[in-house]
Amino acid sequence: MIYIKALLLIALLFLAITFGIQNSESVVLRYYFNLASIPVPLYLVLYLAIILGVVAGLAIDVYSRVTVKGKLKKLEKTNASLREDLEKMKGEPGGEVPEESEITPAAPEIRQTQSLASASSAPPDEIGGETESEPD
Repeated sequence: MIYIKALLLIALLFLAITFGIQNSESVVLRYYFNLASIPVPLYLVLYLAIILGVVAGLAIDVYSRVTVKGKLKKLEKTNASLREDLEKMKGEPGGEVPEESEITPAAPEIRQTQSLASASSAPPDEIGGETESEPD
């Protein structure tokens, strides 16, 4: 595997060098207010743009990782405090706490209750599309 990586790196370097040789013309970059740079090779401008893009991408990635780690630490602290509260509740007399397998999330029940309430208040035409008629 290391030989394949080395061969790919050599091929990439070969392509970068030949690209630089093929695009060695000098260019002058124009800025605002009629400012111009010194003449630089075209390949240098392109390589710098690629490098700056990679550095910007890495900076964004590092920032997102740091914020996610911060959120994780905060949630771990919250989890630890909730576990302590749960242990305190188990230790209190008369404070029965259901087992973790018996605990179900409340959100699906609330959604089902809300959807049933909204469905029962709607007229029959809107629910099924047709009204049911009683047999004669």
